[in-house]
Amino acid sequence: MSGCPPEYMPILIAFTRAMSNGDFRRTLASTHAWTPYCWVNGPLARQLGIDFSQGAISHRNNARIGRFINLAMLNLAGYYIKRNRMGSWGYLMPRALAEDEKSTLALGWLPYHMQMGYSVNDNTVTAASALNWGNNLAPATSSPGKIMELIAQDIIEKQQFAIGSGTPFVYRTVMISENVARDLAKKYRTKNALEDALVLNARQPVMARAYANYYANPGSAFDPAKYSVSRHAAVISRKEGGKVTPVPPHLEWIGMSEIQTVPVMKTGKTAILVNGDAARNKVMCVPGGGTATIKIELPANWNALVATRGYEPIEKFYLKTSLKPEKSPGKFNNYRKRPGRY
Repeated sequence: MSGCPPEYMPILIAFTRAMSNGDFRRTLASTHAWTPYCWVNGPLARQLGIDFSQGAISHRNNARIGRFINLAMLNLAGYYIKRNRMGSWGYLMPRALAEDEKSTLALGWLPYHMQMGYSVNDNTVTAASALNWGNNLAPATSSPGKIMELIAQDIIEKQQFAIGSGTPFVYRTVMISENVARDLAKKYRTKNALEDALVLNARQPVMARAYANYYANPGSAFDPAKYSVSRHAAVISRKEGGKVTPVPPHLEWIGMSEIQTVPVMKTGKTAILVNGDAARNKVMCVPGGGTATIKIELPANWNALVATRGYEPIEKFYLKTSLKPEKSPGKFNNYRKRPGRY
């Protein structure tokens, strides 16, 4: 139990189920420092006090789940340091957090589990992994369009590998504090609308992408005598949807109106969560691996069981909304997919 009290068992069981998902497991044996983490949605998070606010992952309740993930990786999932957990500089402590669902719904946005097809008062845990943590953006503007452009620039700079040398489209979690989300919601009425805008704007110059992928390719090195970086740029452009676009706002200083770019995002690979310090203007982009969302199943006598531990009935933590889930829940519920769209 890793120090978790008994009422956490339904969350721990759900996370254990998530560990069987190949999309979640696949990256964890890499020599890069993929650190597993999770977030909890639904009234159970509020009932048990899983924190979504300032310092969330450091809260005692959240840290307990992080400790469980750490030991579950070893004792249940079979990951051993220096054998199949091979991060060159090791790993940060696994972590857990929640989403501020009340504030999310007030914006007209769906909490993450409702995007995955679950009802507002269903409980879910989403297993994910990350390659960085804590380097957040602090927008100094209330313009939703400018905030979106800043997030797009942040996404360009934060890919799975340090300078975007790996695969072109990666999973990300973007966490947004309440007041920044409120500004964004003035223009982007749903999380999906925000994601669509980011997909269109998060583009980098073809040569920047090609240079990184040529000289810092995590797969193998190229022979300059046989295959030049300019030739690689042509290949990258063809394979990754390169086209001539307006110069991204953060590159307007180069004095050109248009430039050949490639997309950095693909629709359906970004989770957007409203959480963090509600009194601060914060956005954090976390690139990582695939996810798995699992419904948390509670015993029929749940309220009676937790009453002995001093908890109020879970119904006291229910939320009401006229918003509907986006789709029917699937087995693991990875993000929405729009085939053929960048």
